[in-house]
Amino acid sequence: MIEKRGIGVFPGIAIGKAAVFRHTILDNVEHALSSDPEYELATFENAHRTVLEDVRSIIPHTKEERDMLSVYESMLSDPDYLFLIRSNITERRYTASWAVEAATENYTAALAALGDAYFAERIADIKDAENRLLAAIAGISSEVVISEPAVVIADYLTPSELIQMERSNILGLLLDTGGQTSHVAILAHSDEIPAILGIGDISAIAEDGCVVAMDGREGLAIIEPDDKTIRSFRARKGVAARTEKELKKEAALPAVTTDGRSVHLMCNIEGLEGIEGAIAAGAEGVGLFRTEFLVLHDVKGNGESQAGIYEEAARSMGAYGPVTFRTYDLGGDKMAEGMRREENPILGWRAVRFCMERKDIFRSQLISILRASSVSPSVRMMFPMISGLEELLEVLSFLDEVKDECRKKGIAFDENMKIGTMIETPSAAITADLLADYVDFMSVGTNDLIQYTIAVDRGNEKTQHLYRPLHPAVLRLMKYVVEAGKGKGVTVSICGEMAGYAEYTPLLVGLGFDELSMTAHSILEVRKRVRTLSAESCADFADNVLSLRDATSIEQALKEYNGKTGYSK
Repeated sequence: MIEKRGIGVFPGIAIGKAAVFRHTILDNVEHALSSDPEYELATFENAHRTVLEDVRSIIPHTKEERDMLSVYESMLSDPDYLFLIRSNITERRYTASWAVEAATENYTAALAALGDAYFAERIADIKDAENRLLAAIAGISSEVVISEPAVVIADYLTPSELIQMERSNILGLLLDTGGQTSHVAILAHSDEIPAILGIGDISAIAEDGCVVAMDGREGLAIIEPDDKTIRSFRARKGVAARTEKELKKEAALPAVTTDGRSVHLMCNIEGLEGIEGAIAAGAEGVGLFRTEFLVLHDVKGNGESQAGIYEEAARSMGAYGPVTFRTYDLGGDKMAEGMRREENPILGWRAVRFCMERKDIFRSQLISILRASSVSPSVRMMFPMISGLEELLEVLSFLDEVKDECRKKGIAFDENMKIGTMIETPSAAITADLLADYVDFMSVGTNDLIQYTIAVDRGNEKTQHLYRPLHPAVLRLMKYVVEAGKGKGVTVSICGEMAGYAEYTPLLVGLGFDELSMTAHSILEVRKRVRTLSAESCADFADNVLSLRDATSIEQALKEYNGKTGYSK
């Protein structure tokens, strides 16, 4: 019996036989010169064509998969990357395999030299493209096949490999590498697959077919567990299943604290497919509809198609609560076709900055959302990445122009549709009192607010330890936004990841947030947590926390408060 620990990226208990995969066959490319460059070039072109066709044939099931497949296709079509490979073959007379490896090394080194976290994350995508090309050149299938239920163990898995697997056969996922924000972690979370990453050497220790028990919440995996351990894991699995069942029974109950304060729990979705889960979880509306994923592959979009989707969302979800459409948050880590590459895209041409430069695209979306507002009075619209009042006023002025255009053309819309803004930058948070004069609601996007406030990208493994949601600066900004909004009678919500973690709920309630928007899976646990809390006690706790000097002290205080109020992670 061997015990291994790693980073739990999605909770869940799994017990079963292991399906072990190791990417060793492609690691030893022979660095040899070719006497026949034309043959090598033809070999590469055939392999490249095969890989592109394979990637395009993969059917995505979620927005995360659509996003990632778009990245792969983009990398495999990148003219600079392909030029390097072809030059290595025709000018340097490298073999096809060596040409691919050398080009990938040059390309990834250039990206790494930029010192930007976004491009550092793209290195993994290029390595995926390289592995697929090398496999095709060698005549090896890059597809990982799981023919029966198993716990998948690997040195690493590329997102495209995971996307191609039969998900119903994956009991759990154990990888040597990776972390909370890796692409594979995102997919595991999206598909609700128990997963532990960054284990180190589990793929070298485990044998194909061996029995494995894992606990995704604890980050614990045991190879060849004894009977006592198996019984223990089965008991844990039973408890988890009963807990999930009990939580679902409470889906219809209101999220009200013990002293009577209502906390509205809403859902973050990417398309119509998310509505069923939101309703089943008892969501009181959609706090964030990410519209960019509808057009990620074609930024020009299709106005009629989008309007139809928005209207259907309003009809289906409007009876339960608001449906909040965030206008395109393209750019940064969501690069659509036709968008230019930048040295620092996270701080570059993205969201409303992109939209206000491409008003033809923005106008089409605004009209679609306005049309949807005529279907249900629950429709709301909010703008991402607003940096301050001047930018907000420019966007609102353009919205007024589009409304006038709709009136002239006889396009019906709700004249009283609520308009809001995301608070994702420190500049927006600090001027929230000014922004609140012009909007009906504000929604804090904690993911970006945290990274911009602390100046650290959570996707950068070297600085990931600095990404602290409970940093005093972050909490002080959040508190200021709440006070600024409430002082002007404006609703303030959270739609970032913090909202979906029940351990943060006492602090968020204590800070005074009116709405929390999260994935459907998180709503059940957060609702239960809200119903065990006293809003008054949470407010006192939050006041005490705001006086603490560092994230470590705050994390410890929150852990103790959760323990005192009957919650353990």
